[in-house]
Amino acid sequence: MMAAHGERFISARAGNGLRAVGEIKAGAVIQLKHIKGGDTKSSAPFAFCIARKFLQTACHNCVRTGEKLLRCSQCKTARYCSVQCQKEAWPEHKSECPCLKRVHPRIPTDSVRLTARIIFRLLSDPAADAEELYSVAEHQPHLEDKSDEQREGLAHLCSTLMLYLGQENADPSLPNGLTPIGLLARVTCNCFSISNGELQDVGVGLYPSMSLLNHDCRPNCVVVFLGRRLQLRAVRNIRANEELTISYTEVLAPRVERRAQLQQQYHFLCQCQRCSREDTDRELLAGDDAVWTILRDKLPQLEKLQAENHWEELLKESEALISTHASAVPDTNVYLLRLLDMAMDACISLDQYEKALEFGKRTLGPYQLHYPDPHPSRAVELLRVGKLQHYLGKLEDAQSNFRQAYDVMKVTHGTDHSLINEVQRKLEECQAELGRVQSS
Repeated sequence: MMAAHGERFISARAGNGLRAVGEIKAGAVIQLKHIKGGDTKSSAPFAFCIARKFLQTACHNCVRTGEKLLRCSQCKTARYCSVQCQKEAWPEHKSECPCLKRVHPRIPTDSVRLTARIIFRLLSDPAADAEELYSVAEHQPHLEDKSDEQREGLAHLCSTLMLYLGQENADPSLPNGLTPIGLLARVTCNCFSISNGELQDVGVGLYPSMSLLNHDCRPNCVVVFLGRRLQLRAVRNIRANEELTISYTEVLAPRVERRAQLQQQYHFLCQCQRCSREDTDRELLAGDDAVWTILRDKLPQLEKLQAENHWEELLKESEALISTHASAVPDTNVYLLRLLDMAMDACISLDQYEKALEFGKRTLGPYQLHYPDPHPSRAVELLRVGKLQHYLGKLEDAQSNFRQAYDVMKVTHGTDHSLINEVQRKLEECQAELGRVQSS
């Protein structure tokens, strides 16, 4: 499939934006016009860093995860999957290495480390910013839109940043009037989470030209990552001159939650079609209001258990809530659906695969309903359930879910992505095993 193109334009509803140059078919890779250098199908970050949670398990160059990684002998923090990756990363790492060494074993937040890397890039290669469709200086910091509490938090982050940079970088002479606190503000509004095939956020990066993409709660594009490189793909047929959009927030959330997050982090009130109509939450909030409110209020506590890997307690709590309240709230309700996903995660971590499959199967109908367009989240859910079915010998069911995952990923990931290659291998294994069963 030939690559499609997007170009910068002024959007009537949201200022700067990107739009289609000609018609774009679903599944097409969209490259941006007038970006100098780089390959045509994916975008390298201006700067990126590994998320704090993955510092010990993800390569700081290619972002692949693994258990036995090489560690930088100086800072004791950066890790690499090979000597080659360590060499390739050195031009980016050499400036931050003494900073990490100075604060070790403390680790600054992702936003502080990313901002420091942006500063080092601007100082070492000032011309790089001019090659972007949307320069770092053009990004909006939204300082005037922030609450007093947000400004106070930003000031605290800036103090941490200056301590991290140290005396040798105490007064960086940044181009175009940029300041450390202004860069931090730009990072919080414009960075992308770098996700792996399982949709885990392993890093965070700034992709200036891609920051032109505006938000929609039912977008016509998705972002996927090939390592740390970002790829923009159409999930629906797009008309010539139609604006290209992505979702800044989790689309599997009620309107009130989506709007609140967008207002707090990105400083705008979403007026997309999904947010402008009150009836769009009918399925997301189906069931008894009083009951799903209980589930909603319990979720932060359960998410904490999940983050801390307290799987037995998480399973006990989530199972009790599901069995107690499922009669009053259907599986399509977003809060019960989140509980089902958490219960499945807990079961998998505890090697309770039969029970995990029972929870997983209940999520597939709701995922299909809530993701009417191809979406990575639905593909990954189909793959997870298919893997459980395959492991448990339910080969025909597994084959069906792998095929559905493949159909979604052809659009969202493309046929060259490592994740779709995994699905193809699973399909081949199912077909071979079914053939042996039928011939015996």
